Amino acid sequence: MKNVIIRWTLILLCLTAAYFIVQAKVNSIVQKNLNSALKVEFPQYTKEELIKDSETRMKYLLTRTNVKFTIHKVKLKENLWLIAKKHGYSVHTVIGCNPQMKTYHVNVNDKLLLPESGGCIHPVTPTDTWASIAEKYDIDEQTLKDTNCRITDLSKEIYIFIPGRKPAVDTLNESMQEKYALRDLFRSPLAGRLSSTFGTRRHPITGKISKHGGIDIAVKTGTLVAAAADGVVTVASTNVGHYGTAVFIDHRNGYITHYGHLSKILVRVGQKVKMGQIIARSGSTGRATGPHLHFTVKKNGVGVDPLKFLW
Repeated sequence: MKNVIIRWTLILLCLTAAYFIVQAKVNSIVQKNLNSALKVEFPQYTKEELIKDSETRMKYLLTRTNVKFTIHKVKLKENLWLIAKKHGYSVHTVIGCNPQMKTYHVNVNDKLLLPESGGCIHPVTPTDTWASIAEKYDIDEQTLKDTNCRITDLSKEIYIFIPGRKPAVDTLNESMQEKYALRDLFRSPLAGRLSSTFGTRRHPITGKISKHGGIDIAVKTGTLVAAAADGVVTVASTNVGHYGTAVFIDHRNGYITHYGHLSKILVRVGQKVKMGQIIARSGSTGRATGPHLHFTVKKNGVGVDPLKFLW
């Protein structure tokens, strides 16, 4: 009887030992798998790579944010404003997500990184914290963290995405900073669809290739037109060549603006006007195919693309 008890005790001890050995092995495997699953290795890039290549920048952001991005290849006759409008946000978003841009002009087949909704990317600096970035863009800190939800250590990142905000001017390259500074000089004379840009085009009436000295903004006849900046009215006439009814304003800093194809003038020559003051109503007088405002900016007598100042 004693031998039987000893035998069963040894068997039980062996089974217990075997159980704990197997359990330890299983736990080791499980822990190893968990560690492997929890450890996410993000692809590593340099800042230069992210600036230079839109597709690399998209891969980088997709692994760190909950925002969807696409690559848009520029098509014939597209510009930044048309591209932005098609995606339901302002041109600031296009510029703010493409740090490789040094001008507002794009060429056919250029690749642009576009987010699903408005916002911009922010280049992280060594002194940045979630709180300081949130303050810089006037955005809730938790919203910022939720958007960049896959980031665990901000100090190791190159870019984060700022939802619903314009790019901070000091984060842009020097060329774009200079262009952004021009925004303070003028405001858009009215809101509407950009139907023709500055530069060479085939004239819609004559059919000839010629230079278009301003931009055309398509609006309904009678839409209120405002002064783009402070100045003095130098022309207010119903017979200004191909402009038809037009107003010219001298801004006394080398700049002059033209407002053409108007239906009604609401100012007089010599009158001082302020930025945003109503000066006329839009129309289709002169050489025009339909109602719109032709808006020209000249610097020391030379035409300048108005889109350098407006968007």
